[in-house]
Amino acid sequence: MAVKSIVFTIGVFDGVHLGHQALLRETASLAKKLKAEPWVLTFHDHPIHILKGGPKIPFLLTRQATFDCLKLKGAKEVHVLNFTKVFSQKNPEQFVQWLRAKGHLKGIVVGDNFRFGKGAQGDVRLLTQLGKHHGFEVKVVKRVSFQGKVVSSSRIREALAQGETDLANRMLGRPYAIEGLVVHGKQVGRRIGFPTANLKVREAFLPKDGVYACAVKLGSKFYRAGMNLGCRPTFKNDDHHRQAEVHLLHYYGQLYGKKMKVHLLDYVRPEKKFASSVLLVKQIKKDLAKIQKASLAGLKT
Repeated sequence: MAVKSIVFTIGVFDGVHLGHQALLRETASLAKKLKAEPWVLTFHDHPIHILKGGPKIPFLLTRQATFDCLKLKGAKEVHVLNFTKVFSQKNPEQFVQWLRAKGHLKGIVVGDNFRFGKGAQGDVRLLTQLGKHHGFEVKVVKRVSFQGKVVSSSRIREALAQGETDLANRMLGRPYAIEGLVVHGKQVGRRIGFPTANLKVREAFLPKDGVYACAVKLGSKFYRAGMNLGCRPTFKNDDHHRQAEVHLLHYYGQLYGKKMKVHLLDYVRPEKKFASSVLLVKQIKKDLAKIQKASLAGLKT
């Protein structure tokens, strides 16, 4: 079997945001120039979680969704490393040798803040030197900025936590989405005239509680939708666990048991406790009037 020529880009790629997309474009470009395949090296879990422990920060995308997105953005192969404390002891030279064993390594593309090897000893300068020594090209990509600050996964999480959906979406290059399975709820929405799909959300970062203008793709069509994320404080007999409830506009089919991907277009308002269900219904009608005007431009998946 012939040894493949490879150009690697390396990272966690949490969210596959604009900065990650820049890396992927440069990887594809360098691979084409060097007659190689563009590959991504990423991780099942964040290396920081492995090395430092503590509470895990939820990823913006599930890892499988991340791997799928990387391929959609041009990666020929996604090599997923099960990063361990033992692996973290490799010095920079050993790490490069490990990469070279994956195929004919012709290039590596990294961000300008890239660190590697035991104790993060290696930087882009050392990587470039190792490239010259071992015969592979190194391309260093400047980090992408938006509104004067570097685009990062933590900045996107912070924006989502503040209800700044538009800012998060601009840094991602697409609307943020949450996915889950439609499960049976308590039919509260149906009783007040607005049936909702209760979403059992996969492990991923959830944004600020409140009402959102959303889009949901069913078949080949996108439907506008309103989503309430929160604990339903208006209803006294509710157990008030955090729940995503989605009301689709102009859709009347059966949804139970289906997987649903909800694209967040805009943050409409915070969740609020109403004195009565009548006042809640009045507010929902106002919310849906705004949601009806939400643009679906640019939605692809």
